[in-house]
Amino acid sequence: MRAVQLEEVSKRFGDYFALKDVSMEIEDGSSVLLVGKNGAGKSTLLRCITGIIGFEGRILTLGMDVKKLGREVRRLVGYVPQNIRYQEDVRVVELADYVADMKGVDVFLDEVLTPFGLQEVAYSKVGSLSSGMKQRLAISLALIGDPKLLILDEPFNNLDPMARNKLSELLQTMVKRGRTVIASVHTLSGLIHSFEYVAVLSDGRLVRMLEADEVSRIVKPIYKIHVRVGGSWRTYLTDDVFAKLSELADDGYDIRDAWIEEPDAEGLLRAIGG
Repeated sequence: MRAVQLEEVSKRFGDYFALKDVSMEIEDGSSVLLVGKNGAGKSTLLRCITGIIGFEGRILTLGMDVKKLGREVRRLVGYVPQNIRYQEDVRVVELADYVADMKGVDVFLDEVLTPFGLQEVAYSKVGSLSSGMKQRLAISLALIGDPKLLILDEPFNNLDPMARNKLSELLQTMVKRGRTVIASVHTLSGLIHSFEYVAVLSDGRLVRMLEADEVSRIVKPIYKIHVRVGGSWRTYLTDDVFAKLSELADDGYDIRDAWIEEPDAEGLLRAIGG
């Protein structure tokens, strides 16, 4: 079964085409990393898949036509938008209860908040949270109801290295359990090792969809990880961010303040002729 099927999908804002004739099939239980520069059409594509905005062409999400059954699609899909906006005076627990009610499921608060360390802010107002905590909250809320399809738009925004590691592990666990995961990034973000496929967008068009192993052969992204040692910084180079971070943590380094320099999508686009 296909979790998502796009047939010649286009989206125009005035005279500008954000998407142009995009066709793609994503199998149930697979994981796809959507890569492209800012403005490539990634966010627009994900919003079309969830039925949030209209489009030309046809999209079936979880077997449902999103033009006809958009509300039902959104009830079954976990979605993390790029720009997170919550009512500032609502408390975290109230927001979790609201999302659970909207999805028609019963949840235990600990199950929602524990994975990303949100227990201590359960009764805090959302407006008091840091940008990183808001990002953790958005991911936690998207997981409510154990969605068959998880869609994350720039999921690493504002996350520290430890939270990035946690997210990578979580995504891989979901796929092993038969869930489908789609995430968009404008940098390669160390996620290639966590995904099966990489779909490359450029100027609203799908350039290529490749297996992640093939991407690693085409272009070897090198990341710089800077960790604080006393009053100075030490730099490590790696092609697997999460494996290196785990290694550094095991060696006793405090990776909470680690600074990661990421390669952007330009190198991949050049390598595949996009």
